Amino acid sequence: MIDTTQLLMIGALAALGYFMFNGLRHDPREPPFVTSGIPILGHMFGMLWYGVGHWGNQAKKHPEHPIISLDMLFTKFYVITSPDLMQAVQRNAKTLSFEPLLLFGARNISGISNPKALDILRETDAGGQGLGTKIMHAMTPTLVGRPLDQMNIQMIRLIQPFIENMGETPTFDLYEWCKDATMAASTEATYGPMNPYKDKDIQDAWWDFETGLGALIANTLPWLTARKAWQGRRKVADAILKYMQEGGPAQGSELTAVRWKECMAGGLSIEDYSKLEVGMLIAFVSNTVPAMFWCLFDLYDRPKLLDELRKEIEENAIVVAADRTHSINLTAIREQCPLLLSTFQEILRTRSNSSPTRLVTKDTLLADKYLLKAGNTVSMPSNPMARRQEVWGDTSESFDERRFMNSGEKKDSRRPGGFLTFGLSPTICPGRHFASSEILLLVAMVILRYDIVPVGGVWKEPSKDTSSMVSIMGPIKEKFLVNSSPRKEYTGTKWGFHVEEGKGQFPLVIG
Repeated sequence: MIDTTQLLMIGALAALGYFMFNGLRHDPREPPFVTSGIPILGHMFGMLWYGVGHWGNQAKKHPEHPIISLDMLFTKFYVITSPDLMQAVQRNAKTLSFEPLLLFGARNISGISNPKALDILRETDAGGQGLGTKIMHAMTPTLVGRPLDQMNIQMIRLIQPFIENMGETPTFDLYEWCKDATMAASTEATYGPMNPYKDKDIQDAWWDFETGLGALIANTLPWLTARKAWQGRRKVADAILKYMQEGGPAQGSELTAVRWKECMAGGLSIEDYSKLEVGMLIAFVSNTVPAMFWCLFDLYDRPKLLDELRKEIEENAIVVAADRTHSINLTAIREQCPLLLSTFQEILRTRSNSSPTRLVTKDTLLADKYLLKAGNTVSMPSNPMARRQEVWGDTSESFDERRFMNSGEKKDSRRPGGFLTFGLSPTICPGRHFASSEILLLVAMVILRYDIVPVGGVWKEPSKDTSSMVSIMGPIKEKFLVNSSPRKEYTGTKWGFHVEEGKGQFPLVIG
């Protein structure tokens, strides 16, 4: 939704934009120019109302074009929906780069304004010291293999009480339950026993920040135009600063330790690092929560598939100890439950609204045909791609839980540009394996142990918050009340989990 303050802010920008509009005249060599119903301001309104989904919406209106241009006051967005052009973007990774967006995130999302800090974080090609890129590269090894499994062990320990307590509250808000479980497990697995997000006030402040990013990201008088989000960001940054000052990173995960080490070695102040860390949680929570919710929704809404998945997990991923404790083996979930993994990816395909983004750092002729001008942005929305027959075949419009199962032959779903939920190579979400572990373990345990029915008895889709600027998985706007009851098959059964270290990666499809 767009509030009065945002309208005033857009109006002020429009007044200035009117005088600069001639500077954005369309070069005939650029992709076809797409206008909006509201002159000058239309696409800005669309972004605030529909979030990143606006790009996909515009592309769907013009399926005859593999790439289109949208004017956004002082910049342009080039929206690509062709797998061939996406591969061309990959071939031009030097001039169509993700790295400048790291600085944008530090400034506009995390709120870092110190010129020295921004220069330290700025990419080297733009004259900076490149710390943002160094942090990203240093994180990757900590989110696979042994370090990932150490995080998984902590995550499982923290999420298990939520599953145990599900049976004690027969009626509850399923989406809120997913939020609470994810926030508790993800943050403490990352930050350790001194986790600043243990404080419910800090959790609430972070959600104020996350849900208000649509206005905050403009970075135009944010204390006025996005006051609630701005205050939430400050409160969380102060809590993280205290965590840093009291030695919290030394007791956290290897991921936290590496980020701390890189930032301190790179010359970033502890105050600016605390601000940077506020945005870090987006990667672990903003998409995991709705993905977890939609997985549960889509499975319980398909009783036949639900029965198949329960049987697959029971036969392949449960270890029964001498004392009759039933343990779910995460490694077996990854390696011996192909239907569960395929179903998970199909839910991501049909639910995701991702839009991998690049900044044009130098004028680039894409595929020897389309001129992309420096300073503008490339967006590649997954929404139009998720239904394109040339990418997914004759079943592109339907839900196929076996789409991603290995049939021994190359399938259309493995084509580059076909699956964009985790990004587009070479920039792929480094936390995808941790998020997948968290979601699939929780889902496996819940569907084995509980029957869940919505209050009212019908699995009717709740309305989504389409304005989110960071969540690609369709967070919902309203409560979703359900009734849960333990399954009789496992009455009195004691449950546990098992993780084999060093086997932390899922065979996930990527773009």
